[in-house]
Amino acid sequence: MRRPFRAMMAALALAVVWVPSASRGGGAEWGGILSSNRTQNVRLLAGAVLEFEGVVAETTRKVYEVTGATESQARAQTYGTSDFDLEGPYGTVGLSLDMAWKFFRLSLDTLFLNPSVSTIAKRDYYLSIGKDIDYQGTSYDRLMIPKNTPFSSEVFGNTTELLLSFVPVGFRLGENIVLNPSLDVGLLLFGGQYEIDAGESTGVIQYLNPPEDFVVGGKASGFIGMGAPQWGPGLEMRLGPEGGVQAVVQAHYLFFNYSGSTGFFTTADHREKGLDFSHSNLRLRGQVEFPLRRGAWNIGLQAQFIETEGSVTSQATDPAEILAKRERFDKTFDFRVQSVLATIGLSF
Repeated sequence: MRRPFRAMMAALALAVVWVPSASRGGGAEWGGILSSNRTQNVRLLAGAVLEFEGVVAETTRKVYEVTGATESQARAQTYGTSDFDLEGPYGTVGLSLDMAWKFFRLSLDTLFLNPSVSTIAKRDYYLSIGKDIDYQGTSYDRLMIPKNTPFSSEVFGNTTELLLSFVPVGFRLGENIVLNPSLDVGLLLFGGQYEIDAGESTGVIQYLNPPEDFVVGGKASGFIGMGAPQWGPGLEMRLGPEGGVQAVVQAHYLFFNYSGSTGFFTTADHREKGLDFSHSNLRLRGQVEFPLRRGAWNIGLQAQFIETEGSVTSQATDPAEILAKRERFDKTFDFRVQSVLATIGLSF
């Protein structure tokens, strides 16, 4: 994804050279070049999530290194959407809104998805859950699904992206071509309600060190969520005569890198760990606008590629501190989404 980044940054850098000619009528002007009666868009989105992959892999646990129980490192587990047959593809629908002013643009995109599958556990699954399972008068917040047990899972999720774009300059190339480079900053959010049905609860077993209780089987539910700030370059190209049929192509490459502590994201000091992650988001959108008496109706396509990966590691170095905290495994995580959507709406 570095090539789109370089190309759009080059377009922004070009403004530094070309903008002075704006005062002399040389094809550029301060702020974005807007199309009359087409500064706002409302679009319906429908299409498919082609890939939905999330993986959390346990790596090492420092307490095992201190106690010499290095063979226990083999207890590390890896969980991903493939364990629940949720990789995709599956359908999605949503809504897109945006509004443009001379120097700023604001956009909101939201997508809804509801994958539901029935599958069989590929191995013993040990899961922390959001809502407790009641079994024989006791509540448990951990679920164990034995290997080869049939179970079903369902997720009702939402991805929402809020973006504010600063458009310092617009370029007019001839009579029918307009370029509007931008610097974008925004927030990407994902949240979902999940349900897991692994049949009736049949007992309780202990797992981990120190041992913790897991109820075997049962129905579980909870909420998962994540978010990432993002920023980067954008570029809009508009082709066609003013007031006529126009083609609009937009590209936004957004990213965010963080290296520090989970303390930036939580107030729970006893859970603070080292956090490193990188996030990238490439969205390509094209639409054709057909004029109405006022404004236009539009139809188009959108493709999006989101990737977030990183690690969560213990910051403890003193053996006494490691033994006192007995922190869980360090982890790596990887989250990827690819989607293709058809769009239809109004420009006004």
